[in-house]
Amino acid sequence: MIGGEHFLQTPPAVDDSLGELLSTTLGQVSLFSTGRDGLACLLAALPAQAIHLPDLMCASVHEACLAAGKERLIYRVGTDFLHEPSFDPFGDPSQIVFVMHYFGICNDTLMRQAKSAGLTVVSDVTHLLFDREGMKNTAAHSDFLIASLRKSGPFPDGGFVSSLAHRPVEPTLGIREEFFALRAAGLLSRGFSATADFADDENFILLKRAEELLDASGAAGHRCSYLTQRLLHTVSVADAAAGIHRNAAVLAAGLADVCIVPAPGDRISPYFPCIFRDREQRDAVRSRLASRKCHFPVHWPAAGLPSPSPLADRCLSIPCDARYGESDMHTVLETIRSCLTQ
Repeated sequence: MIGGEHFLQTPPAVDDSLGELLSTTLGQVSLFSTGRDGLACLLAALPAQAIHLPDLMCASVHEACLAAGKERLIYRVGTDFLHEPSFDPFGDPSQIVFVMHYFGICNDTLMRQAKSAGLTVVSDVTHLLFDREGMKNTAAHSDFLIASLRKSGPFPDGGFVSSLAHRPVEPTLGIREEFFALRAAGLLSRGFSATADFADDENFILLKRAEELLDASGAAGHRCSYLTQRLLHTVSVADAAAGIHRNAAVLAAGLADVCIVPAPGDRISPYFPCIFRDREQRDAVRSRLASRKCHFPVHWPAAGLPSPSPLADRCLSIPCDARYGESDMHTVLETIRSCLTQ
């Protein structure tokens, strides 16, 4: 083509990519604009009237269940991020069990028990995306997988529903145009501000506005953008996993004596969890980190949920993906430890 606008080039594709993993490992995959879009469409298509939900969840999951008209039954999650042993939904095979694999900690027991009892198992694998073996195992013991993609790479949008045994629902609407445009512009601006000397307020405002727009719009069957579909093939799963392993090891060794952290293991999640004494302590740590330009999310805030988990006020997610090195993790360690031991 001759003429038209100038353009920015995407990075080259890699062999061991997230796109390759999704297309070759998980059976049939439907790509949506967001994870909540995929979940809402999936639940609307399933005949079961009731769904078991963990008490530690984001409002978008609860809203998707409401939109699908499902009865919500809540089960408790412990500080190990697994279901509490008292949870026993296995008497009624006509129900759905929604399993969250928090921070790459695979809840294998709940998946297998629910599956063998005949319940429909829907697994959220957002925190398992760079764990190739964990994804394979979870797909084998779930009826459906769902995930959000946009927080795991340079993706303007993206979520999916997949299944090894069933045909997943397909999106019926176009992309979320304004959301996609704001996200794409914000990510592009953020990429330049990370390597050049100019204020990053611009990208912060764009990305925040995109999230506000999404939260106000409700879940629907919007498809994933072509840009994200191509970008999925530029992110190496092996490189991401290696960086995560390295960074998580530093955090685990440095925080075990000052707060609750997961037991050592082979999990591969781009976020590392810390559980503090109470909300006041968690928020004090978060504020101290923010003062050093370390901005960490509270993944599952309690606001708006019918039976929120006590962990929602105590848990903080530390980004530990391959964008960061050991020096970054030591900055985090020093800040947290200085706040808790002063």
